Amino acid sequence: MLRRHIAPWVKRNQNAIPLRQALDLAQAGYELVRRARPNDHRPAVAGGWPVRLVPFPPPQPFTRHERRELRRAASSQSTSFFDGASVRRFEAELAARWGSRHALALSSGTASLHTAMMACGIGPGDEVIVPALTYVATALAVMQAGAKPVFVDADPSNWNIDPHLLEAAITPRTKAVIPVHIGGVACGMTAILAIAAKHDLWVVEDAAHAHGSTWNGQSLGTIGDIGCFSFGSPKSITTGEGGALLTDDPELYRRARMAMNLGECTPEGQPSLDLIFFEPETRLDYVMVGWNYRMSTAQAAIGLGQLARFDAIRRARSTSGAYLREHLARIPGLKPQEVTPGCDPCYYTFPFEVQGDASLSRGELLAGLAAERVDYRLWSNKALPSYAVFGGAGDFPVADRLCRNGIGFRVDPRIGRPELEAMVFATRRLLGAGRPGAAGASR
Repeated sequence: MLRRHIAPWVKRNQNAIPLRQALDLAQAGYELVRRARPNDHRPAVAGGWPVRLVPFPPPQPFTRHERRELRRAASSQSTSFFDGASVRRFEAELAARWGSRHALALSSGTASLHTAMMACGIGPGDEVIVPALTYVATALAVMQAGAKPVFVDADPSNWNIDPHLLEAAITPRTKAVIPVHIGGVACGMTAILAIAAKHDLWVVEDAAHAHGSTWNGQSLGTIGDIGCFSFGSPKSITTGEGGALLTDDPELYRRARMAMNLGECTPEGQPSLDLIFFEPETRLDYVMVGWNYRMSTAQAAIGLGQLARFDAIRRARSTSGAYLREHLARIPGLKPQEVTPGCDPCYYTFPFEVQGDASLSRGELLAGLAAERVDYRLWSNKALPSYAVFGGAGDFPVADRLCRNGIGFRVDPRIGRPELEAMVFATRRLLGAGRPGAAGASR
């Protein structure tokens, strides 16, 4: 096989040219030969040559911008939130870029959700509406506050919480709703905001997937009362771990600032984290139960580097998502996640569903993609209410179906046109061939 001849050449020459460049050259040569073969329609699982000779390049989220900010933070000898100029700069730049009056840097996305619950005064006896299709942290943050998550099924078009089912889930104990913008695509915010206003509910946006996404020109995470962000490793902005909370409401900001720092404030109720320095006579008070959810100086420094080049990050993710939407929509048996009207998404990953009329099941397609050396991402294995921690009960047919049949493709900036073409070609080839030996399968 061609790989046997190229791999030794790459090994001999990897010191002369960068390894990634050598791998890309090897992939390009391999592809020329593969495409010239008469049976290029045959998938790897059926004995054909895989689409990729080498794996996809791994994500590489950090560049000279992040390294520069880390050196700057290290030179300043700042070690904590209190003396960390990087943290204050990061918060200021987040607020400016997203168009919010206040931004708080926190230790994780989960911390931002829990802080939001505390700022809204949500506690034991309260209920919060949560989508059935989301990451477990969304509902766990509600339980951390002592409240009960009430689940609502997904909209089959955009995978987000279904606004048509929202009002039926509201009770006298309901205090908030958490719309989650899955994949970076906006929820049906017009309906959600109207229902929340009618029933006097807080709207806490979970924008963990939605950095840079907009709806009617407004940044997701700034539309409700509070927006919560995650900066975990796969996100569009990453600090390794970390999160943020955005709000325009000064009282929500004040309470959130105290809640993320052990409930600490001055006797006048000013959060201690807003103090530039402590004078000898400074006195502190603790008026609420809070937690230590402060972001570190190193995390903030990395975040500043990410923000410095976020326009390029957003452009790469949006361009890749648009390419996949155009080409995957043409493959029979696949249905990409639909974009809510008015939304301009910056994709976290690109979600699509393997439908019942596809020639392969999702499991068969995943096995085929692995054989083709094509990366993919999976959503939750099952709808959130099905897990034991939430009682394992309820009927959520859309969320269940999307969990069984959903796949995500990478759109991070390390993914270029060759990788995008490989995703589309491999998927089309696999679904076109169908099951080996099945009637109508390609030979």
